Amino acid sequence: MYALINGQELLLGPIAFNYRMINSVLEEELEVEFRVTSQDYQSVPLSFTEDIKILPARNEVPEYDPRFQSVSQTSHEITETEVVFIYTVADKSLEQIKEEYKARVAPERWNKENTTVTVTINDNEITVSTSRDNRLSLISKLISGDSPYNFKFDDGVWAEISSNDLSNILGEIDIIVQAAFNWELAKLAEIDACVDGEAVYAVVIVPTVERPEIPGVV
Repeated sequence: MYALINGQELLLGPIAFNYRMINSVLEEELEVEFRVTSQDYQSVPLSFTEDIKILPARNEVPEYDPRFQSVSQTSHEITETEVVFIYTVADKSLEQIKEEYKARVAPERWNKENTTVTVTINDNEITVSTSRDNRLSLISKLISGDSPYNFKFDDGVWAEISSNDLSNILGEIDIIVQAAFNWELAKLAEIDACVDGEAVYAVVIVPTVERPEIPGVV
């Protein structure tokens, strides 16, 4: 990271070596004729005048727990060799902790919603995707006209199905999808009921899969 300074005035930073941005400031604000290239980062520190320089930038970030705290850049210090950007830690509100943790719930509900279900058609067990695209395809077929239909399922199996078969399949899918949404609503309520941040992160969204023990392996 780098910083463009004019004496004790910080003009840019901390930034990657964006030579176009740096040249724009050199030309339009400082009226310096010298221009940098994309490779000049290798020559930093660069001095254009006694005061106008590009120096390495360093972030001074204290240790913090990103679950319960956030950091923000609050000040900087310009030395002869670098610009140090100083960050401070602030506690997140309980509401912010909850909202950030809630964002993890919907993706897991999507995983639960998008699975497969096994149905029996004409005494044959068939695996059917519960994805939204497949549900729309089945609904479209159901309302398109008279049955029976020759339908190709996700596992490549063809089956002749009736409107009643389609209704039953959609019913089985709906049970899974509704259970996923019920789970999501319950998890959101569980998070909302928490009285502190530790309790929020104790709410299990994705169960930990324990590795099976293998004799002789530590």
